[in-house]
Amino acid sequence: MSNDRRRQRSVRILAASLMLAASAVFVAVAVVSASQGVLVAASVTAVIVGVAAARVITDEVLTTRRAWFKDRAEQAQAYRDISVDRTRENMEFIEAVNETLSITTRRITELNGTLRLAEARADESDARREELQREVETLRTDGDDEAAPSTMTLWDGADVPTIVDLLSWEATAAARAQAADEAADAEAEDKDAKDAVEELPEAKEA
Repeated sequence: MSNDRRRQRSVRILAASLMLAASAVFVAVAVVSASQGVLVAASVTAVIVGVAAARVITDEVLTTRRAWFKDRAEQAQAYRDISVDRTRENMEFIEAVNETLSITTRRITELNGTLRLAEARADESDARREELQREVETLRTDGDDEAAPSTMTLWDGADVPTIVDLLSWEATAAARAQAADEAADAEAEDKDAKDAVEELPEAKEA
């Protein structure tokens, strides 16, 4: 389209130039002939041709300027559309980044909460373990001689006893302590019975 417009513009300018050249030649011939009628006709023709050529050139200039303004307007509109598209793409990218950042921040917050909960549970477990260890040490100190070897065997080499081991040991120690108490009670009853039997002959002699 641009080449067609340039070709058309070149044809118009060439036609105007030829018209001006023809009028100039006609005036020169009229001057050489020295004929008043020919000179008047040449003058009128030159004026008409000059006006027509000026009109053609003026129209061409206006057409060229309008085409130039149109091209600039189209380029400006194209740049504006490109700017709008880029702005929209940037906004979409910013929204995507903000959404990703929000999700990441929420996950970090959740992980921090989980970590604090795990630390609290670990502290609670450590406190419970220390308490059970103190109870075990107390039972070791207060236990009888028969329970001591089994206690040492149970805890030998166990740096960190588990809750199941502690509860099992506590149940075993309680059972053995109860058995020892029952044996002591039975022994006391036997002793009382023997004393009663020994006192019967003395009572008869008296």
